[in-house]
Amino acid sequence: MGGSSSCPKVAAGRPSVLVVDDDAFNREGVCAYLTQEGFTVYEAGDDAGARLLIPRIQLDAAVLDISIPPTLGSRARPEHSLGIHLARHLKEVHPRIGIVLFSAYEDRGRDVLTLLNLGLGGVAYKLKGCRPSALLEALRVVLDGGVAIDPDVTNPHDLADELLSRLSSEERPFIESALKYAHHLTPRELHVADGLAASQTLEGIAERLQLAVKTVERYVGQVYDKLGLTAAPAHLRKSSLLTKAWLIRSLRNTTLPSP
Repeated sequence: MGGSSSCPKVAAGRPSVLVVDDDAFNREGVCAYLTQEGFTVYEAGDDAGARLLIPRIQLDAAVLDISIPPTLGSRARPEHSLGIHLARHLKEVHPRIGIVLFSAYEDRGRDVLTLLNLGLGGVAYKLKGCRPSALLEALRVVLDGGVAIDPDVTNPHDLADELLSRLSSEERPFIESALKYAHHLTPRELHVADGLAASQTLEGIAERLQLAVKTVERYVGQVYDKLGLTAAPAHLRKSSLLTKAWLIRSLRNTTLPSP
């Protein structure tokens, strides 16, 4: 694992993860740990190396340093958050990929917000050097399409408020309705809503919940009805509204550390 990029053979049934960090010591430690935990691991030391790898591999998740420095000769300025740009690129290439972003010390919550503002689930923001078990838990969350913001790095409640404030005047009433009526969903409807918010297909939700696809379709209609999303105009897309509402809900439900 000594080079700036690595492309091992993919083992069947093993989730694959790309680790991007210019700190070779930290990157190799994360790669070794995740390999030990059963992942197929790819690695890159910079944005350029990662972008060379991405078209050649299938990925389930990525662990990215949010402050990846620009490659020599790049037009990007040092203050640019290349980790966020790379995360957006990965989501475009692999829409269901889970992304874990790391920050060494500074609060880059506003950068993470630009990613969440696109209505993208499967995102975690953790403090670099966290316990290995915390990394595994973050990967579990993002692989399921969820959101996990470390309150020791940035305040997730503030991010939720700002995300809500950035919604368009058309979106906001529907998303506020979904947040207001989420507690009306039954446990089964909640599981279906979680799957929709994570961009899972109806077939994927049906398989996970051991239900017929027709049954899941019926639950989807019930979810949209109860959340007040059925009347949303077609160009807003009910699934997108639900995803944004669930992002805000997840951020609001994050427990803050004691003062």
